[in-house]
Amino acid sequence: METSTHDTYLINGNITVFCGQHEKEFKNDILNSSLLAELVSTSKHQGSREQLFSEYVATVNRLGWIEKSREFRHYVFSTKSLLNVIESGTGSSLTKEEKQAVLNAFLQLKKPPTQSPVIPLILDKLQANTFTSGIEIDCSHSMKKPVATSTRLTIVRNNASIITLQVAFKATNGISIDILDQPVLNSIQDGKSNVWLWVSSLDAREYDKFRATVIKKIGNHINTDLVHAPTPNRVI
Repeated sequence: METSTHDTYLINGNITVFCGQHEKEFKNDILNSSLLAELVSTSKHQGSREQLFSEYVATVNRLGWIEKSREFRHYVFSTKSLLNVIESGTGSSLTKEEKQAVLNAFLQLKKPPTQSPVIPLILDKLQANTFTSGIEIDCSHSMKKPVATSTRLTIVRNNASIITLQVAFKATNGISIDILDQPVLNSIQDGKSNVWLWVSSLDAREYDKFRATVIKKIGNHINTDLVHAPTPNRVI
């Protein structure tokens, strides 16, 4: 398989992929501000996928993330993987190399080193994001009944632009890590937006004003809710 340069993190269970090479300070600024926005949005709007996204975007926007474009739409799909939905949701935004980086990141997350917490963190977040949308939610954790949930992915491109993509879907076999790359997802037929796409960039000078405050506010969450997925030298 073709290799690519990428670096993968989990921010409170949501996936962030850095494509290409980026300065350490830039990556820390993206991760820390994103973590604060995640904590704020979750504390205020857990269970509302629309408000989770809008609160997250509003928070990072206040911290120096500059909006380039946004798009909300209802995307009809069946028997897709999250990787498929991401490719459709981002359209022509990603280069071939960046798509490969996201693919490799997902393969990396599905086969983490022994004792890695990444899979439980992803599954816990998907479970926390479940909502009722015309289907029976499985509260028994049997992972057999359809479950409606959502997830948010951040892709930091080679050119440092940031793609924030939130997707809501029905997992036909419940919550499992197969959601990442197996065709087990269907769209939810409730007429509401199920794909939220926000493209932005970080204004470093503006963020300078908030960096110390952000670090203070996230506190120990930087140790418990920000997890780096070790990148293997080669993804097979």
